[in-house]
Amino acid sequence: MDPEAFRGWLDRYFAAWASNDADDVAALFNEDAVYVYGPFRDDEAHGRDEIVRRWVEGGVQPGLETWFEPLAVDGERGIAHWRVSFDEGAGRVELDGILALDFDGHSRCTLHREWYHRRGV
Repeated sequence: MDPEAFRGWLDRYFAAWASNDADDVAALFNEDAVYVYGPFRDDEAHGRDEIVRRWVEGGVQPGLETWFEPLAVDGERGIAHWRVSFDEGAGRVELDGILALDFDGHSRCTLHREWYHRRGV
């Protein structure tokens, strides 16, 4: 994984967040990928099919805005800072987080780990 390929993957990742299209999401992940939702949650998705199912079941958040910055690439691992905001109820929610991602040789994620903080505005 080189920095340009990593940025391209992140572009597709946040486009898939906005589209919520199952095919867009599936294209990001290896068949046996693991999606870890946070360091203190016992909740992980195992396998591309489960990742896609869980991703799309919530739908697209209204008023979604995304931003990301690749921080580092080392071998098949990429680290990025990201922010997302969207409307929820009568207010706005902001998420600010870090992604630590491992890839196979075909630019598909094999291990997705995220840490984020949520703030209601």
